[in-house]
Amino acid sequence: MNAPDPILTVIADHRAADDALTLILDTLDEDDEEAMRAHNRAADRCLDARRAMNAMVPVTMGGLQALVAHCVRYEEYTEGFERIGAALEGCESTLRFPWMRGGKDETLQGVEVANRPTVFDVIFAHRAAWDAFQIAPHEDVDVDAAYEAQGDMQAALDQVLITPCTNRIEALALLNHLRWWLAEEAQLAADYQPKYAIAEARVAELGLLLNGGVP
Repeated sequence: MNAPDPILTVIADHRAADDALTLILDTLDEDDEEAMRAHNRAADRCLDARRAMNAMVPVTMGGLQALVAHCVRYEEYTEGFERIGAALEGCESTLRFPWMRGGKDETLQGVEVANRPTVFDVIFAHRAAWDAFQIAPHEDVDVDAAYEAQGDMQAALDQVLITPCTNRIEALALLNHLRWWLAEEAQLAADYQPKYAIAEARVAELGLLLNGGVP
């Protein structure tokens, strides 16, 4: 069975972030400093989720359909339609999208790089963000710096959870990294939900794949 299209997770994250921001805007008191800080954090999360969505190209027909429906819902978010069209052209509903077709090199130039950071890239970024958060100022000292470090760490974790492995070495590296993170954050598992559960599921999936042999 093919793995779900990674774009689905990114779409869901953007929708949740946008919905959360909308709820805050409905009752926002701009004279309330704490409310404004919450608004700014929600707006930053929404922007990060939008950037992640715009940087990714769907690899299945279902992913494409979900992305188009999502962009229709948010009419102002039209970035990436040229790449969507290039991915769709000449593809049948049961086939995974090819990255390159004859005559499409210029249209798709750089898409694969933008869409598929390596597992080692995302592991390094997540570990760096996690380490930075450990030494970031406490909220009582500098709330903005604390929340910025936390946001960077969460964004890096999101990338770890959605980046696919392309070979056995990457799968082993990701498995070891997720096991390390799960152990480090075990006491805060409830605070990390649903991402903690997603990481646990990915560890189980990687274990199955590696036991069965990954080319």
